[in-house]
Amino acid sequence: MMKILKVIIPLLLVILLLAFLSGYRFTALSAAKSHAFLTKDAELMDQYEIGSTGVFLFKSDVEQEYRTVLTQKSGVFFSSRASMYIPYSTDEIQTVGGASFNYENDAGSFISVVSNDEEVAYIEAGVEPNIERKEIKKGERISFLFPFSEQIDFLNPTAYDEDGNELYYYGYPRETNVFHHEEFKWHKTGEQ
Repeated sequence: MMKILKVIIPLLLVILLLAFLSGYRFTALSAAKSHAFLTKDAELMDQYEIGSTGVFLFKSDVEQEYRTVLTQKSGVFFSSRASMYIPYSTDEIQTVGGASFNYENDAGSFISVVSNDEEVAYIEAGVEPNIERKEIKKGERISFLFPFSEQIDFLNPTAYDEDGNELYYYGYPRETNVFHHEEFKWHKTGEQ
C-alpha cells in the first residue's frame, strides 16, 4: 500500500502542475484572471454565468481597454481560452463588453454599455421574441445577457430618449458598403 501511495501522490502532483501550467484553475474567476491577454492591473467590473460558461468583464487602465473573458468548466477545473477587447473611447455611448459564444452545452450573447448622454433614457437589445429594454442614466453601465448565440450587432442595440425616439444604433454606419473596424460602434441616428 505504501509503494502505491509513493507512486500515486507524485503522479497526482505532476498532473495538477501540468493542468495549472495549461491554464486550468479550480474556480471560474481564477481561470479568467489567468487568461493570457489579461493584464495584471485589470479590475473585475462584473461577472455572469450561463450554464457552465462564465462571462467576466474587466477594465485595464494600463492598456486602456475593456476585456470580456469567457471561461468553461471541464470536469473539476475551469479554463479560459477566449477573450474580446474594446478600447476606451470618448463616444457618447460606448460598448465596454461584448461576446457571443456557442459551446457544446452553452450558448450566449453578452453586451455591456455605458451612456454619457443625458438624453438617453433606455436601451433595447435582442432578437424577436427576446427583446429586452433597460433604463439607463448618464454615467451608468447596463448589460444584456441572452441564452443564445448571435452576433452583437444582430442584437440590434438601440438607444432611445424618454419619448421613444431613436437616438443611437450600434453597428456599422448605415447606407455604406465600405466597412472599417473602427466604425463598428454606436452611431447617432440620422448622422453619416
